[in-house]
Amino acid sequence: MDNALAIYNQFSQLQAAAQVLYKSRYFSDVQDEAKAIVKVMAGAELGLPPFASMTGIHIIQGKPALGANVIATLIKNDPRYNYRVLEHTDNVCRIQFYEDGQPCGVSEFTAKDAQKAGTKNMDKYPKNMLFARAISNGAKWYAPGIFGGAPVYTPDELGADVDEDGAIIEGSYTQASASEPAQPKQRLEPTTGESGER
Repeated sequence: MDNALAIYNQFSQLQAAAQVLYKSRYFSDVQDEAKAIVKVMAGAELGLPPFASMTGIHIIQGKPALGANVIATLIKNDPRYNYRVLEHTDNVCRIQFYEDGQPCGVSEFTAKDAQKAGTKNMDKYPKNMLFARAISNGAKWYAPGIFGGAPVYTPDELGADVDEDGAIIEGSYTQASASEPAQPKQRLEPTTGESGER
């Protein structure tokens, strides 16, 4: 059975979990039960449990925004895909992506790309911000199957301020002020001798 259909067959269970999580008041970005249910259902379609969905998925201007750690986890958990960080400094993050154990492309995001895109918090967490953009771009380019066809962004791509872990800083964005993300150039490089093994 298709995963999306299975999710709707489990709607009552997902709804119950979302209601409890909403009523806990631990999630300040969720103002009503319907928004909690949407987050939990979006996460379920990606293979995430309810709590991870509530903490790791944000809806900004109707677009799903995932923390870099959630995106990295989804890639590692999918048997088709893998990645390996090739270079990670305050100036560049280069990530090799693999599909079925074979190199399929490199995603690179540099401090210069971050400046052009207006990436926030580069002065505080440059390595974290570069990794977040490199992993999210690479996932879109080389592992789109993990998202079920939905376009996915990191919160900072949609205008939210994030901390060093990629979590949204409360009150850092409004629906009206979030902007469409800028996309840096895609970089394909042939690789030899690198393994996609986990």
